[in-house]
Amino acid sequence: MPVATRAPIDNSGRLQFADDLFARRHRGLGSPIANQWIWRLNSPYDADRLRYIAAGLAEGGLSRRLHRAKFPGARDLWTNADRESIELYEEILPVAEITGWLQERHSDHLDPHEGLTYRLTAINLDDGTSVVSMLLAHAVGDGGSVLDAVSRASRGEPLRLPPAPAKGRDRLRAEAADSRAQWRAVRDWTKARRQAKKDGTAALAAKAPRVYPEATPNPTPEGWRMPRMIAEFDTETMTKIAAEHGGSTNAWFINVVADLLVRIDHVPVDRGDVPVSLPMSDFQPGDVRSNSTRVAMVEVPRDVLDKRDLAAIKKLSKAAYIRLGQAGPGLVPVPLAMMQMLPDAVLDKLPQPPAAACMASNLPQLPDDYRYAMGADVRLVAGLAGYQNATAQDAYDVGGGIISWLIQSGPRTTLNLVAAEPDRVPDLDFLKRLVVEELGSWGLTAEVW
Repeated sequence: MPVATRAPIDNSGRLQFADDLFARRHRGLGSPIANQWIWRLNSPYDADRLRYIAAGLAEGGLSRRLHRAKFPGARDLWTNADRESIELYEEILPVAEITGWLQERHSDHLDPHEGLTYRLTAINLDDGTSVVSMLLAHAVGDGGSVLDAVSRASRGEPLRLPPAPAKGRDRLRAEAADSRAQWRAVRDWTKARRQAKKDGTAALAAKAPRVYPEATPNPTPEGWRMPRMIAEFDTETMTKIAAEHGGSTNAWFINVVADLLVRIDHVPVDRGDVPVSLPMSDFQPGDVRSNSTRVAMVEVPRDVLDKRDLAAIKKLSKAAYIRLGQAGPGLVPVPLAMMQMLPDAVLDKLPQPPAAACMASNLPQLPDDYRYAMGADVRLVAGLAGYQNATAQDAYDVGGGIISWLIQSGPRTTLNLVAAEPDRVPDLDFLKRLVVEELGSWGLTAEVW
């Protein structure tokens, strides 16, 4: 993920806006969202190594417990949970069943309120290799915080959260101070919003309602499960293809996922531009925030996609990153601090905002501390995001879309996809064919699993 313009960080341990939204899902306001990080090793897993990593994770920032604030307007608080969660399977799994096993692991229970925020699991495969899965509640970690926490666990340098305020009056005083700060944020937003309307920039905050073309309803929505897949291919070949089309691997990635949106007819035919959301990491050294990601939006014209003009896409995406970095608080249509103050019962009655048509998160070459955290002979790293145990209705509620990651780990790169499209992507086989065709049209040979 590209790096956003740096802003002062809040290292108080209080929940950020995104943390709060994700945590509410674990309380029943929608399906929980969890990220699954996957390491493929060329040999059986090293149990001692994995136990060492699990111990390091338990001491670091990914092992958290959520404490509900009692003072009105104050944010909830993160503290270290110091909880180790590891399961090493002794049975041997056929390679052909790896997708199903990973899907089962993505359904494993997580609850930040109990301090159960991650699950590290591993299993050996019948070809002499192995796979390691780390499932993580999105409430406690985005891409930047995960890379940092796992790398720290690998080095034996876990980063601790600030200590919790003492109980009783000290805790209430701390919460009262945070409540005042939240109300000040609302006041500042009001002033910024007023100025944004005055100078004409507030209009940028409004989004046109998304319109979808007709789709054939899924004949068995009750049996639909969100398809999730990984395609791996040669990094050097991908980089060469991107350069031949005048752009970077990030521009190529944007073109690919935009093509997929068009292929499944997610974007109306009469709309000229295809929207792709680009996460940007604002993670900074020593950062204890769970989620510091911001999202830029690029609108790719159809003729640019048809020509596969990666130079134009690179230019468009760079402009989108700059706009996000320059965006002021007045562009946000609703003050986030106020949204965070609302109780669950109120927030649950508000219309759910639609998810992005496509979330395209690009992780360039991973640091060695992360890439080799689970073993010295890691072949590649993959990652899958998405809603846990989501139904077709859950996908309809968020408006469908695709969640995608591009992860480079040395000579191999993975394109990781989750499709919240019950009608347009009815099953995993359909998604696999779609992706293989798309990558093949670029001259890439992919192994899908």
